[in-house]
Amino acid sequence: MPPERADRNAILRYLSEEDYGLLRPRLEPVEMPVRFPLATAGRPMDAVYFPEAGIASITTSVRHEIPIEIGIVGREGVANLPALMGIDRSPSDSFMQIQGTGFRIGVERLREAMAQSPTLMPILLRFVHVYMVQTASTVLANGRAHIPERLARWLLMASDRVDGERIALTHEFLATMLGVRRPGVTVALREFERRGLIDGARGVITILDRSAIETEANGYYGIAEAEFERLFAT
Repeated sequence: MPPERADRNAILRYLSEEDYGLLRPRLEPVEMPVRFPLATAGRPMDAVYFPEAGIASITTSVRHEIPIEIGIVGREGVANLPALMGIDRSPSDSFMQIQGTGFRIGVERLREAMAQSPTLMPILLRFVHVYMVQTASTVLANGRAHIPERLARWLLMASDRVDGERIALTHEFLATMLGVRRPGVTVALREFERRGLIDGARGVITILDRSAIETEANGYYGIAEAEFERLFAT
C-alpha cells in the first residue's frame, strides 16, 4: 500500500484527502523496467498506472510499420486513459521507455472509486484533456517542425519527467519515437552537442543549457505544459 500521502505523482498529490483515501487501499506499488508493457493494442486493459518515476510512451503503427510515438506520460499524470472513460481497450501500445516506479490500480477498482466520489472523475478527466493537448501539439510538431525543433521539444518533455537533466536514450530509439530516420537525429544531436546545449555519451543525453533548448524548440514546446499548470496549479 502507498504511504499516507503519495506526493511524487502529481495527480495523486492533487487529489483531496477524501478522494485519495478512496484510492489508497486499491493502489499497488509497481516496478516498471524499460519496455514494461502498460497496455497492448487491441487487448483489454486491466489496470491504470500512476507513475512516480520513469516515462511511458504511447505509440501507434499501421500493420508492421515501425511505430511512432503519439504521447508520453510520467510523474505528472496517468497512463491508460481510455479506461477512465469506460473503454476496455486501446488501439495504441503503451510501455515504459525509461524505467521507473509507480502505482497501479485495477480498472474495476478505479471505476468503483469514481462511482463513490463526485469529484474524482472530473479531476482525472482534466488530465485526459491535458494529454489531448499534448497529442495535438505532437501532431503539429510532426507535421510542421524540422527535426531539431522536434528533438528539442522531446528532450524538454523528457527532462520534465526525470530527476536532473540526464536522459537515458539511444539515437535509434529517439528516431523511432520521433518518426524520423536515425541519421537525421544523429546530425541534430551532434549539432546540439557542438554548440554546448547537450552532452551525449553512452546512451545518456545530458541537457547543459535548457534555455537554449527551449529556444530551439521554436514554440512547439510549452502549450500542454501551460495547460497542465493552469488546471493543476495548487
